[in-house]
Amino acid sequence: MAKQVQLKAQVRTQTGKGPVKRLRRAGVVPGVVYGRHTQPLSVTVELEELGDVLAHATSGNVLVDLSIEAEGQTTRHLALIQDVQHHPLRDEVLHVDFREVNPNEKMRTTVAVRPIGEPVGVKRGGGTLEFVLRELTIECLPKDLPDVLDINVEKLDIGQSLNVGSLTPPPGVTFLDPKDRAVFTVVAPMVEEAAAAVEAGPAEPEVIGEKKAEGEEAGEGEKPAEAKPAAKAEAGKAEAKPSAAGAPAAPAAAPAKPEAKKK
Repeated sequence: MAKQVQLKAQVRTQTGKGPVKRLRRAGVVPGVVYGRHTQPLSVTVELEELGDVLAHATSGNVLVDLSIEAEGQTTRHLALIQDVQHHPLRDEVLHVDFREVNPNEKMRTTVAVRPIGEPVGVKRGGGTLEFVLRELTIECLPKDLPDVLDINVEKLDIGQSLNVGSLTPPPGVTFLDPKDRAVFTVVAPMVEEAAAAVEAGPAEPEVIGEKKAEGEEAGEGEKPAEAKPAAKAEAGKAEAKPSAAGAPAAPAAAPAKPEAKKK
């Protein structure tokens, strides 16, 4: 189950970019605490203490017993570290979100899955185990929250999968993902797939002009038809058609006679 750790915080009254930057330079991380039954509360935590908690976390779910000091009084809150914002370029924590949970009320969250054992399809068939889901959505009381979900995959052969419905949840935990969703599957080795493609051989290329050849066989022995005289006559008429203005074409002029010489 998720380990519960201690962490101290103080109520934060200063807001805005300037005060927040000064807090970070002083080694303090701004944060917020919120929940279903809690009004959002701005807090600060020591960077060194928060870094130690995160460094020793065994999963993505860190359950924190958060002691918040305000005006000389301390209140305790059970919370999950919901989100940690980092600087995009520097290794610097910018902000932390705490989601308060009720120890007597079921909560919903996601937990990472971890395969246990070597699948038979990998050991004997050379297949590959693939993650289909990296996390499962669960519902449980905070005390039953698991660090990680260990799933035995030893019986998986090539082409087989483990679905959510075939898994046994830890005590007090309910899986909320669809039962037919696959979590792990074993796929065939790429070498066998490539070999199968080689054995099948390349597809036969299409012979260009093959259909034309078939048409030639169907009309074998036939000679192309000669132009009929009527067609020739029509062609001659086309040449003698009147001009676009509607007047008949003028006959060609006769060559001029040579002028008679005077005596």
